[in-house]
Formats: sequence, C-alpha cells, structure tokens
Amino acid sequence: MSGPRVTVLGAGVVGAACARHLADGGARVRVRDPGAGRAAASWAAAGILSPSHPERLPDAVHLLADRSRDLWDDLGRRHPAVELRRTGLVVRGAEPEWLAWRRARGLAVEEAAWPGSAGDGAPAHRFPEVAVVRSPRVAPALLGDLPVDRGPVPSPGALRDEADVVVIATGAWAAPHLAEAGLDLAVAPRRGQMLLFSSGDLGTVLMEGAREGVAVPRADGRVVAGTTLEDAGFDAGTVDADLDRLEGWARAAVPGLGRREDAWAGLRPWSPRATPVIDRLAPGVVAAVGHFRNGILLAPATGELVADLVLGRAPHVDPAPFRAAR
Repeated sequence: MSGPRVTVLGAGVVGAACARHLADGGARVRVRDPGAGRAAASWAAAGILSPSHPERLPDAVHLLADRSRDLWDDLGRRHPAVELRRTGLVVRGAEPEWLAWRRARGLAVEEAAWPGSAGDGAPAHRFPEVAVVRSPRVAPALLGDLPVDRGPVPSPGALRDEADVVVIATGAWAAPHLAEAGLDLAVAPRRGQMLLFSSGDLGTVLMEGAREGVAVPRADGRVVAGTTLEDAGFDAGTVDADLDRLEGWARAAVPGLGRREDAWAGLRPWSPRATPVIDRLAPGVVAAVGHFRNGILLAPATGELVADLVLGRAPHVDPAPFRAAR
C-alpha cells in the first residue's frame, strides 16, 4: 500500500469514521485512543440519527446530515451489531417552529398519542423516518481491524515522524491540539447524564424538550433515558438528584419501565460555531471537531469529507461551510 500515512487522534465515532473512510480510500491509518471510555460523547449518546430542533441549525449541517443518513444505511447493512433501526420519534409539547420546518421540507408530521401517565392534553407528533443506533457499538464496528494505540494522545507536532497527516478528532478534549495547529477554537465539554432501564413498553423514541427528557428503545428491550446539558468542565460524574429527576420523567412517560440498571455521563464537544470544523488547519493537519450533540448523526459524512480532503478527492459535500476560517 502506497497511500499517505495518517494518524487519527481520537477513537470515538468521529475519529473512527475518519479512520475507516481514509483506510477504505487507500491511506495507511493508525488511530490513537486516549481512552475516555464512557466519558466520551460517542459512548454516552442516545444514538438518535436526527437533531432536536433542526430549525435552529444552518443548511450546511442539514446537507451533511443528509449525506450521513445515506451512509448510515450502508453502515447498518455492513455492521448489524450497531442495531440501526427506524423507530420514529414522538415529540411532546408545542413545537411550532420544528413542525413548520419539517412541513416546509415535505417531511411527515403525524399526530400521535403520548404514552405513559404524563399525558395532560399537550400535543404530540410523530416523525416516522427517524432512526437510532446503539452508540457504544459504532466506533468499534468502524475501526474493525485497524491498528489502535491506547494511551495518552501526543500532540500533532510529536507525530511528524510517523505520519504524513494527523487528523484531530478528540471531541471535547480537542482544544489544546487545535491550538498547536493554530486554531483558537473554544471546544469545551458539556455533560449529559443518562440512565439504562431493564425493560419498557416502548417502540419509538420519545422526546420532551421542556423537561430535557428523551427515551430510546433498544433492540434488546432495554430503554435508555436522559438527559442533561451542563457546563461541568471535565467532570464526567453523575448527580443523584439529576438521575432521580430523569428517572421520574421516564417512569411517567414509558409504560412498564423496569428497574434502573446503570447510569453514566458523557462529555459533548460544544463550540461557539453553529457548524463543526472539518478542514485542513496547517500542512499535514486536518481537524474534525465541534459536533456537539450531533456527532453520531454526522460522523459518517464527516469521515468521508476528511478522507476527501486528505486524499485529494472531489467532495460529496461542499466543504466551505466547515472551514476553520470563514
């Protein structure tokens, strides 16, 4: 193999997608995994392949998401372990801007009944095309047999001898790597707490924005529920009061909810930009950062665009909105 030597910093879903697309395109890829574990957004995410409040996002993000959904269909077929399923999504509460955004684009909006004991006459609507994946399984499936070095991630500059190109995809931990490459972008962690329940009579995603409530059915019958959005630095611990509040919401919303089996928190990579950065920052350095709450959704198209930039291919998605300097 004579393709470029590429080291990908980060083994979450974005880093894994970059590594897979690069390897499939002929690059010689190594991955550096800092070992964030369940604190990484990729592990902790609910796995919904649709943004909440899409009307607040720029068109460029939707174009990237559209491309990603096409790629997700293929990924789901090739990697059944990720459990890609079209469950639909039921959102509760008055969401006129969200509904108008969908109707303007010809997307289905169906009146729906809210399950459980939380019904109080508030409107509910179902979006039937929404799919989910089992988040913790995605990055391992994409990485496959690619070489992964686990341990502290060195700076991009320290990797010049082993790599022609370094890809920065370290999520909430990306800021110092970006700074070394000359990009002053305030990527910072935002904590989200989640719970896992043993069972529940639930066949669709439930979302209630007013209470930050979300519940996702898993293929094994378990239910994942959450979430919070907190500026807690790099503290990935859970808070009992928050978990109890989220459990109360979930028990009111999901009929037959079983016992609480687990709880965790992950750190989402927030940035002040409305779009992620997917760009060449300096000779031999490319970034794929700042996906915030949409990393699972956007990862496949992000990885493809990074490979397009590194391998000199014509991009499927216009890279201009994702450049570091706009």
